[in-house]
Amino acid sequence: MSPVVSRQLVEVVDTHAATRTLPLAPEQVLEQALDRWHVADGALRTTVLSPDDPFVLAETCWYVADHGLRLRRRLPREGDPAVATTEIGAVRIVVDGPQWRCTDLLLGLEVSPGRPARVVHDADFAAAVGGGVLSAADADEAMSTVHRVLGELVDARHDLDTWTTSLGLGSPTRS
Repeated sequence: MSPVVSRQLVEVVDTHAATRTLPLAPEQVLEQALDRWHVADGALRTTVLSPDDPFVLAETCWYVADHGLRLRRRLPREGDPAVATTEIGAVRIVVDGPQWRCTDLLLGLEVSPGRPARVVHDADFAAAVGGGVLSAADADEAMSTVHRVLGELVDARHDLDTWTTSLGLGSPTRS
């Protein structure tokens, strides 16, 4: 089992400052410049380039407040971008003007082309629930969100583009 997370992970995207702030450790954060972002219909799409990462060229995230979702797609530096996986995380998003505050509920799904979605981060989730980092309400919300999305993906025959289009996001694999 993974070690207990000491606190909930909260990432803040500020479209006015064009930054994304991520917690690394207690009292330590990473601030990244957004290379691109777009807000439309209750969703925020961001792209951050990764010049120092030997494996990832860029990361694109979609934050969907009304659905409690963050989709994260990392474009590989080498290889076919069409085979990149997409992680769908259960999150709580609060939008306050240009700031999107995203609290990670530590449970999600991974979608790979041609394969059914699979649950990810379940050990971290269980450790956070067991350690009291996630409340019962947060745990219920995460489980409910992941279960709902998995059902929607099954209805879409595990086709990520079909599912994201039904949410009004367009295609993450062709964008």
